[in-house]
Amino acid sequence: MRRLLIALVVGLAGMAGAHAQGPRAEPPPSGLPGPPPSVPAESATPDLVVDLSRARVSITSAFQGESILMFGMFDPPGEVVVVVVGPEARETVMRKERFLGLWLNTGRQSFDDVPAYYAIAASQPLQRLLARGAGGEILSLEDRMSTVKPVGSRAAAEMAKFRSGLVEVKRREGLYPAAIGQVTVQAGRLFRVDLPFPSRLPEGVYEVKAYLLRDGKIVAAVSRPLPVGKVGFSAQLAGWASHDGALYGLGAIVMALFAGWLGGAIMRRL
Repeated sequence: MRRLLIALVVGLAGMAGAHAQGPRAEPPPSGLPGPPPSVPAESATPDLVVDLSRARVSITSAFQGESILMFGMFDPPGEVVVVVVGPEARETVMRKERFLGLWLNTGRQSFDDVPAYYAIAASQPLQRLLARGAGGEILSLEDRMSTVKPVGSRAAAEMAKFRSGLVEVKRREGLYPAAIGQVTVQAGRLFRVDLPFPSRLPEGVYEVKAYLLRDGKIVAAVSRPLPVGKVGFSAQLAGWASHDGALYGLGAIVMALFAGWLGGAIMRRL
């Protein structure tokens, strides 16, 4: 009995010593030492983090355009390209010619999948980046317009004129900026860019996409939706005109008659 008690005490002491020393580290199966647990594994893809200074563009009756700041951080080295694309829709271009002193519409051409807005900004000249093989997903305005689908068929030369006319109209409205915006890189990894939006901005959900290029290849891309819509009284008025067109027209006529009567009454008193 005494020997049994001594063996039990020795066994308990051995177990306590094993727990005090901690778990035993087993060598890797290959026999090679593994990396220290404090060293994190390297990420397979470079990081690209972006954000917008505003979550939406609100169009009011006093809307005169707006500029939104996009900022972020990337894993260097690399170049940053930002593309802003508006909602796609069908657009019709009309050709006018002077006939007997009058300007008449002598032709029209419709295109599908036309972006309502298209702007590009880059940290380096865009043509230099595209020439290094970064094309594909990143398109210049000319390349993007070549992908719109014409409705019907025409001669290639005439179709090119209508495409050029569509771009010219959009540029006059400020929807297709001719200049490439500047992405400013600071401290080698931080970037920012001001995204301008004109006063005649169509409603819809815009896509703001940032690309990280390295050695002429796209290695990361981040997209942010940007809703654009009317708010306040202008939104209510637009909704009334869209859903109750007859009542909206009648109300406009009544308001015009009242304004005319009020102006006449004021002039008679003067």
